[in-house]
Amino acid sequence: MSTSQHPIVLRFEGLRPEQLSRFELHRLRKHQDRCEVDRSRTRLNKLLIGSETWAREALTEIDEMRMESFANELTKLKKRKRVGEIEKRMIEGPKDPWRPSKHGPMREVIITAHAEWFEAAGDQATWRGKMAKRRREKEFEDLAIGWLTYNFGEDVVHARADRDEKTYHIHAVIMPRGEDQHGRPMLIPSKHEAIQSYELAQDIAGVWFAQAGLLRGEARAFAARQAKAAGMKGPDPVQHKPTWKWRQEVAASIWADHVGLNARSSALDTREKALGEAKEALDVESAAAETRSVAVGARETAAQHMADEADSVLAAAEGLAEDFFELTDDSSTPRLAVTEAGKASEAAKPLIRRLAKSKNGRRRAEGIFGRAWSAMRARAQGDAEERLREEFAEIETTRETLMAVVQHLPPAVRQRAGETWKAVVKQVVGLERLLRKRGHLGAEEDRRGDADPNAKASNEK
Repeated sequence: MSTSQHPIVLRFEGLRPEQLSRFELHRLRKHQDRCEVDRSRTRLNKLLIGSETWAREALTEIDEMRMESFANELTKLKKRKRVGEIEKRMIEGPKDPWRPSKHGPMREVIITAHAEWFEAAGDQATWRGKMAKRRREKEFEDLAIGWLTYNFGEDVVHARADRDEKTYHIHAVIMPRGEDQHGRPMLIPSKHEAIQSYELAQDIAGVWFAQAGLLRGEARAFAARQAKAAGMKGPDPVQHKPTWKWRQEVAASIWADHVGLNARSSALDTREKALGEAKEALDVESAAAETRSVAVGARETAAQHMADEADSVLAAAEGLAEDFFELTDDSSTPRLAVTEAGKASEAAKPLIRRLAKSKNGRRRAEGIFGRAWSAMRARAQGDAEERLREEFAEIETTRETLMAVVQHLPPAVRQRAGETWKAVVKQVVGLERLLRKRGHLGAEEDRRGDADPNAKASNEK
């Protein structure tokens, strides 16, 4: 048994037969106050005493008591020959089988304990803890059934255990059957001491549920009597609320929470929508910024490429000026190449690196300086060929003059002059053919006869 110091909670509420239908609506979870109920746990509720049709059976029994009392009353009036009273009673009809009172002839009993007492059986986050709580509820249930049966016997027409609300609790309905002094069946609440004296009921419950470690509730009535006897102010009386009013208050509280949650949910939805729109705007702006960044990066890259290209052209110009580079004629397009001086010079290395930074810059430099080089070479070649034509003409004039002089020399001298002349003529003929090939002289003439100065001298002989 638990040693917890929680008190047993025992409450009585007045109940009238016409309220049983409302009581059943709550039991079957069909009433509008069902919002405090966890519908997923309703299947765990348990009928302890009575049948599913107990309310109808109780109302039928009350009707029978009413009709039986009416019949007995008419029989007695007939025996006494009270014809006028019989007619009056026939007009009035059957009367309720109980004396008028503030609370009605029946009682609803609620038995429970604090929720912490049930949950203290074990850690509710574990399976073992939940099973321990169920065992404690079963222990409490057995004690409650025993207490109800001990105090009210067969007058307990209904009892059930509710597990689908915040705290495990037991509802019971007492229908106190009895007879008046005339033997008529009546509902007499005062027949039970536990109903007649609320304080006695608390005392009995305190002793009964002490087996489970629960204490009697605060003895406020006893304390009030003692305070009154001593001329002091006693504790304020407890204002117990009817169960229907309590349910209404719980339902109102839950509804207020529901409205508040809906308002918060609506505010969160609005905020979430605003955040979503802001996120979309940020995404659009981010995409635009990314596009701008890419464009700026592309421009920066293009600018860097242009700078590298220009620097490569400048490096080529500086290298050509310093004789570190040269233009070669290995292909149709002149190509830049490092000279032997460039390979040997440390000053050429930065120029070589700058030239290598941009392939487009190197090709542009080769194009620019190659065209200039080709033009300069063409002009130089033209000037050289012009000088060669002039010199060839002078050679022709000299040759003719020499031929005229050689003809008057002695044969031995002409022989030696002829051998020398052959070597000169061979070089002249080669130069003459080159000029003709390039279109600077007319058609080739047969000069083989002029190749030997001895030939003409022999003919003259």
